[in-house]
Amino acid sequence: MRRLLPSVLLLFLLIFLIPIYQVQQTSEVLILSVSLLAIGVFLAFGNQPRGLELLGGITVLMSFVGIYFAGHIMGNNGGLCLLTLWALALVGVAALMWRRATFVERGQIMVVNQLPDNRIIIFGEGVHRPLTPSFERLLAVLPAYELIQEIELHRVNTESLFNVDKIEVLIRYRVNSAREVVVGFPNRERAFEELQHERGHPESNGDYVGFWTEMMRRQMAHEVDEATRSLIASISGPTDVSKGRSDHARKIRVRLQESVQRWGVDIMELRLLEVVVDPERIRAANRDRIIARELQDAERKATIDAQVVEKVGAAQAKATAQMVSEIVGSLKEQGADLAPEDLERIIITAMQRMTDTQQLSGFFRQVTQAQAGGAPPGPPTGGSGPR
Repeated sequence: MRRLLPSVLLLFLLIFLIPIYQVQQTSEVLILSVSLLAIGVFLAFGNQPRGLELLGGITVLMSFVGIYFAGHIMGNNGGLCLLTLWALALVGVAALMWRRATFVERGQIMVVNQLPDNRIIIFGEGVHRPLTPSFERLLAVLPAYELIQEIELHRVNTESLFNVDKIEVLIRYRVNSAREVVVGFPNRERAFEELQHERGHPESNGDYVGFWTEMMRRQMAHEVDEATRSLIASISGPTDVSKGRSDHARKIRVRLQESVQRWGVDIMELRLLEVVVDPERIRAANRDRIIARELQDAERKATIDAQVVEKVGAAQAKATAQMVSEIVGSLKEQGADLAPEDLERIIITAMQRMTDTQQLSGFFRQVTQAQAGGAPPGPPTGGSGPR
């Protein structure tokens, strides 16, 4: 139909120029008519942007002039009558075509199959001619805007056979070639039938956009899964995947672009948002570092404990010496004669009392903790009885 339209417009242009030349048979009119036909041929077959639209406008404009001159041939009032009838006819045809016109909204791309030569016609946003039901069939209405999709992959194998628990991929893409999306879409008929069984047949352009968007999302999830798993399988371990996620995302994008370009999609961005690895795998990968840190912590704790024991022992010895000194001084003031055996007994008694004091302090501490926790306190252990 579109191939035949330029010839039809040129034929009508010639028909409308004939009455003008019949009324005004001058060289100027002849030159003007030939020039208009030459311009029409250039617009029709020169592959010019909006060439057919311009040719149609010229033809409509010259139709009024041609009808007016054709009416003059019929009589004085014939021109006005024919011009009025022609204007009414054009208004009626325009109204009918407007009612049957094809409207493509912003952000949509319409793909039409034209028979019998099986051509693919692409309609961008705007108002277009009506589709011919006998020769043209609507194939798809695709989204012209950017699509964003998050895909989660679970249990992704690495070269070491240890799995990455989860990888979350963010991808931005858009339709690059509407024709390739429809013609080269993998398993198009099967995917269309499965989704049609779930959602029903699309009726409006909006339904078609949602329908094909869902088909593209499902196919893209499959393509991302294949590209990601094939790359991660060549990486040594899960921790290496997490460390080099930016570099891995770039490589996955290259692989994915090679895969999806056959069905007309352009990958704009791909990122690995999250890489979840088993904590045991992370611990195994950092085993030497963790062991060294634990040794440092143990050495630091041992040093602190030794300092505490040293300070406590020094304080205990000082307190014991002070107690012995006070006891001996008190006995000497009372005039007691102390033998070496008595001094030894005094020192031993002071040390035992110091030990009993520490044990009682620990017992009362246990009582306080037991009352706070609701458990009965245990009896103090060790130590000597009353003397």
